[in-house]
Amino acid sequence: MTNFYWLDKIQYSDRDAVGEKAFYLSCLLQKNHPVVPGFVVPAKTFWQFLESIDWLEPLFADWPHSSLHLNVDEPRQLQSIARNIRHQILCAKLPDSLLFTLNSAVCQLNSNSNINSQALIFRPSLTSWNPKTAGILQSHAVSAEPEAIEAGLKLAWAELFRARSLFYWQRCGLGIQQINPAVLVQPIASAIAAGELKTNAGAAWEIQATCGLGMSLTRGENIPDYYQVQPETGAIKFQRLGYKTLAYNLKAGDEEPKAKPQTRNWTASLIPDSAFLLPDFANSCVEILALGETAQTEYILEQSQLQKIIELTKKAIAEFDSDLILKWTIDQTANSDELQFYFTQVRLLKGGKVAPIGEKSIAPARIPAILRGLAAASGKAEAIAQVMTNFHPENAEFLAGSILVARTIEPNWLPWLKVAAGVVAEEGGMTAHGAILARELGIPAVVGVAGATRAIETGDWVLVDGDSGEVFATAQQDAIEKPDSNQLRDTATNADIQSTAAKMSIANYQLSSSDRSSNPASQPRRAEFAESVAPTATQLLVNVSQTSSIDRLKNLPIDGIGLLRSELMALEALDCQNPKVLLQEGRRSEFVDRMADCLTLFAAAVSPQPIFYRSLDLRESGTDGSFSYTFEPELFDWELSVLKKVCESGYKNVNLILPFVRSVEEFVYCQQRLETIWKNRPAQFQLWIMAEVPSVLFLLPDYVKAGVQGISIGTNDLTQFLLGIHRNSEQVASGFYGRDRAVMRAIEQLIRQAQAADIPCSICGDATALYPEIVESLVRWGISSISVNVDAVEQTCRAIARAEQRLLMHAARSIINN
Repeated sequence: MTNFYWLDKIQYSDRDAVGEKAFYLSCLLQKNHPVVPGFVVPAKTFWQFLESIDWLEPLFADWPHSSLHLNVDEPRQLQSIARNIRHQILCAKLPDSLLFTLNSAVCQLNSNSNINSQALIFRPSLTSWNPKTAGILQSHAVSAEPEAIEAGLKLAWAELFRARSLFYWQRCGLGIQQINPAVLVQPIASAIAAGELKTNAGAAWEIQATCGLGMSLTRGENIPDYYQVQPETGAIKFQRLGYKTLAYNLKAGDEEPKAKPQTRNWTASLIPDSAFLLPDFANSCVEILALGETAQTEYILEQSQLQKIIELTKKAIAEFDSDLILKWTIDQTANSDELQFYFTQVRLLKGGKVAPIGEKSIAPARIPAILRGLAAASGKAEAIAQVMTNFHPENAEFLAGSILVARTIEPNWLPWLKVAAGVVAEEGGMTAHGAILARELGIPAVVGVAGATRAIETGDWVLVDGDSGEVFATAQQDAIEKPDSNQLRDTATNADIQSTAAKMSIANYQLSSSDRSSNPASQPRRAEFAESVAPTATQLLVNVSQTSSIDRLKNLPIDGIGLLRSELMALEALDCQNPKVLLQEGRRSEFVDRMADCLTLFAAAVSPQPIFYRSLDLRESGTDGSFSYTFEPELFDWELSVLKKVCESGYKNVNLILPFVRSVEEFVYCQQRLETIWKNRPAQFQLWIMAEVPSVLFLLPDYVKAGVQGISIGTNDLTQFLLGIHRNSEQVASGFYGRDRAVMRAIEQLIRQAQAADIPCSICGDATALYPEIVESLVRWGISSISVNVDAVEQTCRAIARAEQRLLMHAARSIINN
C-alpha cells in the first residue's frame, strides 16, 4: 500500500498527489503557522481499495475499469446506483496492510499533536481542485478507535459516489477514472468558536463566526456573526449579530477533559435524537446542541479574539502574497485557560500563487475588486461588459452573453436580462424589480454599485460575484478587443432577442455558481432533498413570473405558487409591450389569449396545488394597485377574463390577489367587477388582498366582513411605507430594515388578526429569504404559508421544519413540567 503524506513534510512536487487543501495547509504548518498536524491518504490508495472489492452487482462487473453509463436525468435510478456503490464501499474490509498503516499513522499523529482528543476528522477533496465541485464532498468526524477509523476513511471515499456527486462528475465531463480523491486526516477537538475570514486587498476584511465546530456554517443551519474589520488597525467598521440556534461539538466521551469555553460564555443542551440528523450517525462522534439565550443574543468573539485572528491572518497572507479565505477554529488547551487558534482550511482567491516551500513567494497578478455593492442575486459570471444608457430595448442593441452594466435595471429590460451573463447596476436594492428578475432568471447581480457606468467601459472583461457583491477587472480583459459598432449591429435587438436566447450556445463567457438555476446538479439534488423533507404544517409556496422557472419547480417540496407577479409575467407574455398600449389599441383578444396561455403553463405545472395570480400593478402616473381599477376598469376586466379562460380550460386551481389595496371601498369595487365578469366561479376560487399598505393593520376585520378570503403580506412595500424608506434604495438592504421591530410587530398583528378572523395568512416578500431567522417567529405566530423565490425554497423549508420542531419540543416540555 502507498505511504501517506505528512503535512509537515509535503513538498511542492507532492502538490498534485495531495491536492490544494492539504498543500496550502502544509505551506502554513511548515512555516510555523497554527495548523493542526495531519497526514494525507493519496488517491492511489483509493484506487487500490476499489480494485480489491468483489463487486456483486452485474452492473459493476468490470468497474472501476469501465465507465458507468448513468442516466442522470432519472433521479431515482441515479440514487439507486449511488446507494449500491456506497453500500459496497462501506461494507468492504480495508486490506490488512492498509489498516496497519492507517492505525500506525493515527497513533503517531496523536503523539505529535497538541490537541488532547480521541477523535479524528476525515476531509476528502479532489487533487485537481475545481470551483464547480467545491463543497460537494462532506467531511466525517469519528472516534479514534480502529473500527471507527476504518469507517471514517471509507465514509470519506464514499462521498464521491453520492447521487449529487455522480451527477456533478458527469455534467463536468469527468469520468470515474479521472477522479482522484485525497483524504486529509487530522485530530479534532470540541471548539469554542469557528468561522472564516476573507481578506480584501485595500479594503475591509470580512469575518464570520459561530459557536462550536464549523459544521453549522457549512450546512447553512446558522447565520453567523458578521464583522467587517480594518486590518491595519483592527477596528470594527461594521458588525451584525447572527442567528445562532445550534452548535456542533464532540460527544463528551471523545475528548478528555471536556473543553470549557472561556470566551463569551454560551450554554447549550443536547437536542434529543440529534444523532439521527447527522450523516452516518452510527459512526459519528459529533452531537448537536441547542444554544441557550446568551449565545443567541451576544457576539461569540471578543475584541481580543478578533485581534488574534487578524494578527495570525496577516502573517499567513505574507506567505502567499494573495488574498485568502481562511477557515479557523478556537479551542482550549487541556487543564488550562489558554485558547488555541488553528487554521483548518486555506484557499487562495483568484490570481494567487505560491512558490515551492523554502523559496521566496512569487507575487501574483492580482485581480482586485474594483467596485462593491449589494449581492442581489447569487452566482458568478465572467464576460465582456456592455454599458447601457438607452432605456428602450427596442431602440438599442445588446451583445448576448455580456455583463449588463447600467444606472438602473428596468423591468422592461427583460429581453436583455434573459441573455445577459450578469448584471451590475448603480441604483436599486435587494427588493427592486430588477433584482427580483435577476434572481428568478438565475443570473448573478450586484446593485447599488456607485459609479459603475463610469468605472466600467463597454468591452472591459469583468467578473461579477453575486455572492459577495463585488465586481472584478479580470486578466482576460487585456486580450479582448472592444466590440466595434459593426459587431454590435450583429447582436440581438428586441425584435429577435427572444429567439436568439433560445437557440444560441454562448461561448464568450464562463459561469461558476453552485446556487444558480443553470446549475446542472439541481434536479437530482432537489429530488433527494424533497424525499428527505418531512411534511410541515406551515405551507411552503413559491414566487414566480417567468415560464423559465417552471422546470425549477420540479422535485421541490412546495405546496403551490404563492405569488405570480402578473406585471413581470406580462413582459414575457406580451413581448415587453405595455398592457396599456394593447388597451388603447383595443387588442383585447390578443391580451387575453397571450396572458391565458402563459398563466396556463404555471397552473398546469403545480395542479392541483393552488396558484395565486396577483393582478397588474403598473404604478404609472401615481395610480398604484387596485385604485387604478376604479377609474380605468377595462384592463382589470381583461385580466378577469384571463382567469376565467384558464379555469374553463380545466385548471381550477387559480386564485386572485388584489395588489396595493388602500381601502375597503377599493376592494368592494373590484369584487363587484369580478361578479360582473365571472359569475359562475368554481367554489374553491378565492379572492385575497395584498397586505402591504399600513391601513390594512386597522381595517382587516372590515375587509373580511366585505368578503376578503385571505391576505398575503408583502414585506417589500409594507417595510418602505411603515418606515418611510424607498424599496429601491440600497440602504433598505444594508440597514436590515426588513426585520425592524415595527415591521415585525406589524406582521405579527396581521397574522393574529387573520387567525381571529379564520382566514389564511401568507407572506410573500423577500424578508423571509433575506432574513431566514424570522421564520421561527412567523411559525410561532401562526402564519399559514410562506412564499419565497425558487432559490430560497430549500433554506426556507429547513427553517420551517426547525421552527415547528422547536414548537413541538417546547409544548412537550410544558406538558412534562405541568
